[in-house]
Amino acid sequence: MSFLWGVATSSYQIEGAAENDWTEWERQERLKVREERCGRGAGHRERWRTDFSLIPTIGANAYRFSVERSAIEPAPGFFSDEALRLERERVDALVRLGIEPVVTLHHYTHPRWFWSGEGWGSPESVAAFRRYAAVVADALGDRVRIWVTLNEPIVFLLGGYLGGLIPPGHRKFAAAARALENLLRAHAEAAAVLKERIPGCRVGIAHNMLDFAPERRDSALDRRLARAGDRLYNLALLEAMGTGRMDWAFPGEGRTRIVVPDFAKTNDFVGVNYYSRVHIRFRGVPGAVGVFAYRDPESRGLTDTGWEVHPEGFGRVLRQAEAVGRPILVTENGIATRNDGLRRDFLREHALVLAHRLEAGAPIEGYFYWSLLDNFEWLEGFRPRFGLFEVDYATFARRRRPSADVFADLGRRFRRGEAADGSFAAARK
Repeated sequence: MSFLWGVATSSYQIEGAAENDWTEWERQERLKVREERCGRGAGHRERWRTDFSLIPTIGANAYRFSVERSAIEPAPGFFSDEALRLERERVDALVRLGIEPVVTLHHYTHPRWFWSGEGWGSPESVAAFRRYAAVVADALGDRVRIWVTLNEPIVFLLGGYLGGLIPPGHRKFAAAARALENLLRAHAEAAAVLKERIPGCRVGIAHNMLDFAPERRDSALDRRLARAGDRLYNLALLEAMGTGRMDWAFPGEGRTRIVVPDFAKTNDFVGVNYYSRVHIRFRGVPGAVGVFAYRDPESRGLTDTGWEVHPEGFGRVLRQAEAVGRPILVTENGIATRNDGLRRDFLREHALVLAHRLEAGAPIEGYFYWSLLDNFEWLEGFRPRFGLFEVDYATFARRRRPSADVFADLGRRFRRGEAADGSFAAARK
């Protein structure tokens, strides 16, 4: 398989139109941008064929997208033939275009019925996820060779089980620990059934990673807390991918140790999602040991989501992922900005880091920019603009941004192998 140079999306963010836990969350007005609802997202459901035709025009040979479980399994154990047929049509269309389909089974959203019980707190969630994975695998078959079971499980747990910011809205470490164990087991079970149904397919997790820095570099407590944040957010899951053992601790909240022996052998690659760096400051207040913030010490400018642009951190998290000893896919990397010049700079700077890691021998097999289209950005609503193609939300018209040309040029270089032989980095100096 040649180097994958692709773009990524998720179903709910670009097509909405689902009765899932996020639509219920929106009805309860629990978003930061309360007046916005996902609705039809970016209108992708009606326009997916023309959206797919955009992908080859930007030099991409791969597309990562998610399937919406609430549409596929609208009731427990009942699977919609119509929804599965639509996903088959999409995969067939991508294959005809010469685009490698990379399918994500879980990208934050759940059917509403999923929370009628204990959700991920129940061991039954593991068997249900395996059943769901088996049905999707049977529907899509060996046309899908790369699968992502879970998107950003640590982010999901921190937001949904500790911060109360996203469904299910819990704020207890014990609940997060139970859910974490079941998510790891669900991945292992789903990976096993995918490999059973589709021999030779590859399965992994898309792991969101941040670079961590102490707010006050002369503070031993800030430095210690930054290391703890790095372990909680980045390293604990990476180590589990290599060993099947996870030691997960949240300062001031709790600690859990989990052993899932089959977990390590079911990760064929490490998916890395990287966007930014955070600065950690020790507070020592019960329930709030520390606080984090995004800063702009290099004066690159914060993104529209308030995140720091820090390509150096991209190199650091890739080196952490390399220690697992598996191939790496950069499953997401992108910037929210209305200033497309910043997007062009972001692409070039992060591509240079990627090239350096390849030249150093890192087993990186692909890169996916987030995102093909502007989309609904969860708690932030429609304000952030990540797309290589701008979306007019009044008409759903698409407009190609100039950064798409930069993305295409970079893709040609990486697909020709210029990054690995040193010529790419030389050309960017």
